Amino acid sequence: MSWSATIWSGFVASVLTACVFWLFRTFNLTLFSPTTQLGCLFHDEPRVPVTETVGLAIYLLLGVTVVAAVYGMLMRVLGGAGWDAGVVVGAVHGVLTVAALPFLGRASRCVRKGRIPHPGRLGLQWGASTPAVVVLGHMVYGGVLGAVLSGFAATVSP
Repeated sequence: MSWSATIWSGFVASVLTACVFWLFRTFNLTLFSPTTQLGCLFHDEPRVPVTETVGLAIYLLLGVTVVAAVYGMLMRVLGGAGWDAGVVVGAVHGVLTVAALPFLGRASRCVRKGRIPHPGRLGLQWGASTPAVVVLGHMVYGGVLGAVLSGFAATVSP
């Protein structure tokens, strides 16, 4: 798989997944926002635009490069790129993310300053559906990434 296919697939998956996480927050299913959390690594106040902007830039950068490449390699191990392999990789990534949420309080400047509540065990302090929402969001990323990557693979002539 070419780097350009990985980057474009990662871009599409990252943008759609950011929208999915935004919808989850809009419907008050969770307080979790990957862009806010990434921005809070560098800024103390989650409610100012610079925090969300920095977080979105980091989110897109990671989503189109490192994360997309790792997902692509793992999908190759699972038999090739496809939405189904992407959903499996995304589910595993989501479960690992949920397990790591309690450690976010140590890394996030916003949580340490008390501007965002501590996520608690499995992120449950951010809403009872947070674990499911986080796993589902990662499954969307993996599924979209796998589907777009498989589309690129199908257009390559033998």
